[in-house]
Amino acid sequence: MNTLLIADDEQLERQALRFIIENNCPDVRIIAETGDGKNAVAISTEEKPDIVLMDIRMPELNGLEAARAIRAVLPDTTIVMLTAFDEFNYAKEALSLGAAEYLLKPLRPKDLLQTLKTVTEKIEQRKRKEREEAELKKNLDQAMPFIKNSFIYDVISGKVTDLDNFRDRAGFLGIKADSGVILVANIDNFKQLTSRTSELEKQMVKQKVYQHVCEIAGKEMLVVPFGGDEIIIYIGYAGEASPEQVAQEVRDIAGRIRDDITQLGISVTIGIGRYYTDPLQIHKSYLEAVSAEQQKFYIGDNQIIHIDDVPHLSMISFRYPFNYERNLLDKVRCGERQQAKEILRQLLHEIFTAKASIETVKACVLELLIVLSRAAVEGGANLEQLTLLNFKCINHLTSCADREEVRQWILDSLDQFMDNMLENRSSMNVRLINKACTYITKNFHKSISLEEVAQTVHLSPYYFSRIFKAEKGCNFVEFLTKVRIDKAKQMLKNPDQTVVRVAAEAGYQDASYFCRVFRQEVGITPNQYRTRLKNSKAADTTV
Repeated sequence: MNTLLIADDEQLERQALRFIIENNCPDVRIIAETGDGKNAVAISTEEKPDIVLMDIRMPELNGLEAARAIRAVLPDTTIVMLTAFDEFNYAKEALSLGAAEYLLKPLRPKDLLQTLKTVTEKIEQRKRKEREEAELKKNLDQAMPFIKNSFIYDVISGKVTDLDNFRDRAGFLGIKADSGVILVANIDNFKQLTSRTSELEKQMVKQKVYQHVCEIAGKEMLVVPFGGDEIIIYIGYAGEASPEQVAQEVRDIAGRIRDDITQLGISVTIGIGRYYTDPLQIHKSYLEAVSAEQQKFYIGDNQIIHIDDVPHLSMISFRYPFNYERNLLDKVRCGERQQAKEILRQLLHEIFTAKASIETVKACVLELLIVLSRAAVEGGANLEQLTLLNFKCINHLTSCADREEVRQWILDSLDQFMDNMLENRSSMNVRLINKACTYITKNFHKSISLEEVAQTVHLSPYYFSRIFKAEKGCNFVEFLTKVRIDKAKQMLKNPDQTVVRVAAEAGYQDASYFCRVFRQEVGITPNQYRTRLKNSKAADTTV
């Protein structure tokens, strides 16, 4: 439905126009009529009609002046001028002022209706186009986050190869693109701060921080939330700028962002990459900004760090402290928790003071996690259970943002490994020692050693010796001696067996040495033991 205002100083003309329109134009609604130009302007300003039928000759303000005033505030309103034949020159002036059509008086209904049909069709076309544009804008607004993400992804991943296309995309987003620099802002300890909040509350915090960054950055910078808690700020320049001036400018911007967000009770660390004059190289600025931001691992939160502030990233050669690791693994295998944790702290101190990149540090402690779990399995931990623990631990490592988190992560992991090892060790030790005792019982007559028996149960001699004594209450040599002497006692019951034969069968090649051991264990010599057995048997027979 299109709205229409009639402006004519002759009442009969107005009535005639109303009659014709209301009876022949169902898609046109007359909202008002007036007899002077001043009121025509006032009504138009308030009601905003789609069409104004305007007589040129009117009191107060003539039609041309009224048309000019209406056009100034309502450029989309269609004005149709009504004029007598002898005022034709005025009609031409009206067209120059933006009037869509003019009609000569006296009006013929056919001409009026044809003009209104033409005018309403054009209005409908314009309105349809406006609706389409509004829908397109709505869709574009909804798609804008994806468009920004796509653009920034191509920039930081180094996929920019067509400069003209790159500049077109940047221009569409309203940013300059001849040169640029990238900043990366990250909410400090976000997961820990929001660990007890709902997902909705977490997203609201991120959105609040993002909005504050956008307010400080302004429309000429591209601000994109990217990758978890990371916010990328792309600052583009037209032409080339002074690197020193850019560095100072972006430091100031980063400072304002940090100070503004601090007012929310939230801290952020902002890494700043170098300024590049070639758009094809700007992805390097992103990598530098990420590396700079990650240095909060060493210097703490709520920092502004330019890549040029951390020259050690490319200068220091990292050396892993293997000497500490070997001692650590021995303590883990033996179940010495406190000593193991102390050595682990020393090892971590060596890693952290080397000031390697956070990726290097995490790679080192991840490898350390694996060798610790292997040592725990060797010490009695359940392999299947430790595999699950490793999976959980590795997932947690990715979220560690500073040294203290990594230190606590690996110490907690060690505690879990040791707990599992100690829980499973008791039953496993019984099985292993029983297996070792069976082997000793079957092979006591041979020249067997502690190392040989330890190997049969897949334990180090040192660890085997420890758990053997803990389980049996005596050491390996004492147990082997007891088995041999018990065998010798059985053989001495047979008077046909010589002491030399008994010694050999019991695993002693030297009969004299056997006699000394036997006397030490039993309190008497083998012959005395045999005589006692004989006398005891004779006494039983006499009775």
